[in-house]
Amino acid sequence: MSEKIIIGKHTLESLTSGMYSDPYVVFREYIQNSVDSIDTAIKKGIIRIGEDQIVVQLRPTEQEIIIRDNGTGIEQNEAEKVLISIGNSQKASDSSRGFRGIGRLAALSYCKQLVFQTSYSGENKATIITIDANKLSKLLMDSTGVDVSVVDVLQKVYEVKTKPEKENTHYFVVRLIGVDDNSKLNDHDEVVDYLSQNTPVPFDPAFVWGKEICSRLRKEACDVQSYNIMVQYGTTVQSIYKPYKDKILVDKGKSIYDNIQDIEIVKIAHPNGTLAAVGWLAKTNYMGSIYDRTVKGIRLRKGNILVGDHQTLNVVFKDARFNGWSMGEIYATDVNLIPNARRDNFEKNQTYFVLFEQLSLLAAMITKEIRSASLKRNSELSNAMEQLDKATKLASEAIDNGITSVQKGTITQKLKSAHDAVSKSIAKDKTNEYFQEIAFEELDMLIGKFKGVTSYKALNTIEKLSNTEKRILERVFNVIESMEIDNAKDIIDEIINEFLS
Repeated sequence: MSEKIIIGKHTLESLTSGMYSDPYVVFREYIQNSVDSIDTAIKKGIIRIGEDQIVVQLRPTEQEIIIRDNGTGIEQNEAEKVLISIGNSQKASDSSRGFRGIGRLAALSYCKQLVFQTSYSGENKATIITIDANKLSKLLMDSTGVDVSVVDVLQKVYEVKTKPEKENTHYFVVRLIGVDDNSKLNDHDEVVDYLSQNTPVPFDPAFVWGKEICSRLRKEACDVQSYNIMVQYGTTVQSIYKPYKDKILVDKGKSIYDNIQDIEIVKIAHPNGTLAAVGWLAKTNYMGSIYDRTVKGIRLRKGNILVGDHQTLNVVFKDARFNGWSMGEIYATDVNLIPNARRDNFEKNQTYFVLFEQLSLLAAMITKEIRSASLKRNSELSNAMEQLDKATKLASEAIDNGITSVQKGTITQKLKSAHDAVSKSIAKDKTNEYFQEIAFEELDMLIGKFKGVTSYKALNTIEKLSNTEKRILERVFNVIESMEIDNAKDIIDEIINEFLS
């Protein structure tokens, strides 16, 4: 192609305000880069495990936010290229949390100036890069330049300076100046809430089950790394922990709490036995939907950073609400489980589909346990549901295998009796009411399907035929068989194949 290819300036909008709808994502983007830098610093012996520090300083009065880490920093001769380049990260997706090279500009939509300051261990100078977000916004709104590229725009909005620094100093600092108040990025409670759920922090020491979870995960070769992340607000410095607690509120109005009884380790494996993910699931009494949204729902994590949110795994439950009754985390261990650019899920590849298929089986098990726990609290409904399950099993087997008219009449009566038993039982709470409603829906569907069941198994599986048509064909087949001709079965099979095609 002879014409010069232009990557237009509006690409920047897609990579900032267009890429991230939630302002708080800027914290995740910078912290995941800090964590990668800290990992490198530990490997190089610059700091030891436990000496890491990531501090988020909120300064609402000054309309500023400062995020600082004590990782390796960036070498002076590399700083400008690394911090201004877009989508040109040298990090590997299998070992680094931030690997696409697009997150550093995430804050440009929420401040007037974005400043990066870094010093690399062993160098005596610090590099300071300032990006003028206001000027950038004006250039993006200017419609006069048709062939203005991303590079053209960026070169006009940033400057690079250096200053003397101590040779053994190493750090990376992000400073947001002129933070938009509407973004609420300086809201202390909201920031703590976000960081506690999304970033790679440890369990709260007050969470009794935290140590047990880590111990059991290590036995499965899953050592979940966490980091010292703090929020500074005025003179107060607060360490951030995951918000899990041993006592869980399930009904605020009635002050009903549930408790963790045990922890189940969950392993998601490929057909060949290799692990794709490992996680933990809280075993509770399943007394209701968890009220606290910071802990409800099974959550996905990669590198101990949240992927999606507490509702991402709603899709694996037949009834999405039951994810809200659950509590736990699934840690992706397979290198092929790669968070997408927005980090709201994983890229959809074969490993992703294996993961979600296995998680669907886990969700079905949880739903069964919720139902069982609910019915234990209501013996009358439990007995009715047990009667229903037996009748349903008989009907399902009849549909799969075919039955005589006498058997059909017997099972039909059992279904009706089970329906009456469930109808007459009293649901003692909303959970019982829900399972009662589900039972009626499934039973009505099964009774409708059962009306068309015949003595011919193959005929029962043809869904495009109405119940009346199936019964007519059954009578035709009976006549053919009564004629005692040698090829009666072949004739019946040919007719069935005709309807299957």
